[in-house]
Amino acid sequence: MFILAIICAAIGVIAIIVAASNARARVIASGETPSGSAFKRGTNVIISRAARWAAAGLFFLAVLFTLFSSFFRQDVGQANVLRDWTGAIVGYETEAGLHAKAPWVDTVTFDVRNQRAVFVSEQQPGEGDNIGGAPDGPQITVQDAEGVTANIDIAIRYSLDPDAVIDIYSAYYNEDNLRTRLIFNDIRSVVRSVPGRYTTIEMLTNRNAVQEDILKALQARWKGDGIIVEDVALQEIRYGEQVTNAYAAAQEAQINVETEQAKLEAAKVSAQQKVVQAQAEADANAILAASLTDAILKQRYLDTLKELAAAGNLVVVPEGFSGLVSLSK
Repeated sequence: MFILAIICAAIGVIAIIVAASNARARVIASGETPSGSAFKRGTNVIISRAARWAAAGLFFLAVLFTLFSSFFRQDVGQANVLRDWTGAIVGYETEAGLHAKAPWVDTVTFDVRNQRAVFVSEQQPGEGDNIGGAPDGPQITVQDAEGVTANIDIAIRYSLDPDAVIDIYSAYYNEDNLRTRLIFNDIRSVVRSVPGRYTTIEMLTNRNAVQEDILKALQARWKGDGIIVEDVALQEIRYGEQVTNAYAAAQEAQINVETEQAKLEAAKVSAQQKVVQAQAEADANAILAASLTDAILKQRYLDTLKELAAAGNLVVVPEGFSGLVSLSK
């Protein structure tokens, strides 16, 4: 905008000069000579009103553009690198608000808030990724420790260190170059290298560990680059149909084995319960049998006779008979 101010001021000066030259030419054409008294006094060299208004308007625009060029507004989550007209860096700003600067200083803005890089499977035109928005690249093809190929969908959330924007500007000039030359390349490289530590089964069953290793590897890789890794979301790991079917069959076999083992354990528990119950009954019978002495049995016999007699029953006990015979009235 400062360039516009210079252009407006220059056009205004040119307009005044041209209007003055035209006025002088009209004076000469009217018969006045440079030696004429009127010409010497300049009373006949009159710049037209239109030229004067045009020049004034241009000078006003120049002042206005200069004023606008002396301030810049910065939003929350932004950082600006300040550079002069020669391209030299003269400072940076990380605080939100309205800031003053020299009119000939430009700003290069970086968004330091949470940003994302998403790599997902190929999609139809106009179709977004599964977290909203257009992906930054296609799925990443990897090989695990067993040499089996898989495709990975992944989303990385990151931010920039505001105090590192001068270094980022010096190395990559702007945010687009930072993403294409560093961030995207490093993500692909790290995501391809980490699965080499895991077997196929581990890749399919221990996704959280793979995700955590990718996060740590990116943090280590970007430690000195002013890039802060916020989160890694390993959305999907896709193996070929043959591998998937084999894994499904293995899972089914494992489930069957575990089911049969569970049934066997249940049968063992049931059998043990029956043994314990039988032992308890045997122990109870043994205790009862041990407690039934002859004296106790005879006493119970007499008590039974009394109860029958009290109920109005006639009890006949032949000599030598050990049982009971109840005769109703």
